[in-house]
Amino acid sequence: MFDQGALKGLVICWFGRAILARDIVFPPVGGISAFTGHSQTAIGGEDVIDIATGSQFSGLMTFANLPYVNCFADTAEIEKYDVALLGAPFDTGVTARPGARFGPGGIRAGSRRISPSAGWSIYTGENSFADWAKVVDCGDAPLTFLDNTIALKQLDKAHKVISGRIANTTSKSEIPRIVTLGGDHTTTLSALRSTHERWGRVSVIHFDSHIDTWDPEVLGGGVSHYAGVNHGTFLHLAHEEGLIRNTSIHAGIRAPITRRRGDLKNDIRCGFEIVRARDIDRMGVDGIIKKLKERVGDSRVYISVDIDVLDPAFAPATGTAEVGGWTTRELLTILDGLEGLQIIGADVVEVAPIYDNPGETTVLAAAEVAHSLITLMVQHPVKAS
Repeated sequence: MFDQGALKGLVICWFGRAILARDIVFPPVGGISAFTGHSQTAIGGEDVIDIATGSQFSGLMTFANLPYVNCFADTAEIEKYDVALLGAPFDTGVTARPGARFGPGGIRAGSRRISPSAGWSIYTGENSFADWAKVVDCGDAPLTFLDNTIALKQLDKAHKVISGRIANTTSKSEIPRIVTLGGDHTTTLSALRSTHERWGRVSVIHFDSHIDTWDPEVLGGGVSHYAGVNHGTFLHLAHEEGLIRNTSIHAGIRAPITRRRGDLKNDIRCGFEIVRARDIDRMGVDGIIKKLKERVGDSRVYISVDIDVLDPAFAPATGTAEVGGWTTRELLTILDGLEGLQIIGADVVEVAPIYDNPGETTVLAAAEVAHSLITLMVQHPVKAS
């Protein structure tokens, strides 16, 4: 039998020699030596430590880690830009679940993994953040949450100020273009007012599960003018204000309507054709793309994406979810297929993060949609008339 004391001593001796042989030096707290003479320091010395770059989770959160610009500053010295992200934290025009006022922050959170230095598309080999356009995040428009009328006037002015500045790359386009992060769909009305002022009437490609051309007398009940301005009537109002062309089109529609014939007649009057959600089963993605492009032709186009165009399996965090929608991949492929159109403005709206799951399915999808919209703008600069 082995002597236990001798065995213990042998083990300690072996362990000690192993430590000496490997010359292990345990780092102090923080991993950087607090005393001279220790070898546990960063390769090349402490002066090469870089805390300015390399972390997409540092600093204030912006969309895709883009630079922040205070686009509302009352000064001519503001940094110039070509494409601006604008948050519209408004959700008091909804007819179902609220929460979309937190959509801009949610979409930015969903975009944290995107960055200008790692934005190269595996499909196209392009990086819309490293091309000719300077893309910035203007933060959120300062909107009151106590009065819809005032809030929408504030949003009108925010769009007017941002689009009214001289673009950074005037050789490509003199007028900056805006991608709005919503916010309920009422906010698109302010965007269309701004695009009309800068670009004239536009065709709208409207991705949604609902038509959103309801007469305010129907959706709003005729209670008041105030009640009639909401996320289901904004396209009707845009038509009445002469902001949009009769070459507009819905895509992904599947929600029930209020009046069997009246709502569809009014939709036609507002200048829209309809691609229903299940049409993709018959037409395929290529057929949808062809239909949308043929409808808008060579006109200037505004793209509005209500995240509820996606099936709730892919985007549960929205106020008026409707089953039977498109997949995230289908929507992104359709958006990519719209390359070449004269897109002068866009948005992704109705994102209500409180209803999302722990995997952040909806905000991740919305962030990628916004990325696609930016890419479409960069791919095809649009000159003012």
